[in-house]
Amino acid sequence: MEPTQNLNEKFQFEDEIKILNSIYSDMLEAIQHKPNDNDLESLRLYADNVYVLLNRTVLRVQEIKNSLLSDKKLFLETYNPPA
Repeated sequence: MEPTQNLNEKFQFEDEIKILNSIYSDMLEAIQHKPNDNDLESLRLYADNVYVLLNRTVLRVQEIKNSLLSDKKLFLETYNPPA
């Protein structure tokens, strides 16, 4: 068995990947909904929405960090192949 296969079986990050996927889709949605016109009200609403998105992203990243640290899922071993 190769070391990468062993790592994939040993460490599963489904919850973290789901959170990162939701962050990614939220950011793409914010980029796609950028207003193209010079309407001040739509630009203000867009800026408010981006600010909320950034706050939510910070909380999600903190959640991922805490999850990784609490579960001790960090890979701290090295692969030492036999000679």
